Amino acid sequence: MAVVAHWFCGLCEVEGRDAVKEPSCWNCGGAVTVTARPSLEWTDSALPDE
Repeated sequence: MAVVAHWFCGLCEVEGRDAVKEPSCWNCGGAVTVTARPSLEWTDSALPDE
């Protein structure tokens, strides 16, 4: 499972999604602002019965 970060590039004013830890802009290659990175919480009740 991959956690996908949603990001915004202020220079290009484009948005994107990436599964890498530190995403960069696909348009200019510059730094981006991560706007959302979902977190996953695992509990014993979330695991399937074996």
